[in-house]
Amino acid sequence: MPVKADFEVDYKYDSKVDALFIHVKKDYEYDTSIELDNDIILDFDKKGVPVALELLNASRILKSPKYSLNDIRNIKMSIEVDEKSINLHLQMGVIIHNKNQTQSMDTFTSNDMGIPSIETELASA
Repeated sequence: MPVKADFEVDYKYDSKVDALFIHVKKDYEYDTSIELDNDIILDFDKKGVPVALELLNASRILKSPKYSLNDIRNIKMSIEVDEKSINLHLQMGVIIHNKNQTQSMDTFTSNDMGIPSIETELASA
């Protein structure tokens, strides 16, 4: 049975390079990064817990204008790791053309690094 963990997150968006960094608010000791897909990188701490997500070319991945990523209203991310795969589901609330929009992304990769099984929910306050 996988371990379950829930964390509050914060984010930084750099519009010059179109990079979005979502990370847990608590202190953690970084261990490794796994590229889930092109330009989608998930970081794990020394305990095998997912602690950060980096999206390069974030506006393309999330199909959102860059200006909307400067003011993300909410973030909800679920990560499921089992012996075979690492699955990520991301939902973000943004404003596009003065309307609240929810942008979503799903991706996965094989668990070739032997990350321990865990189910994690990360969300903004």
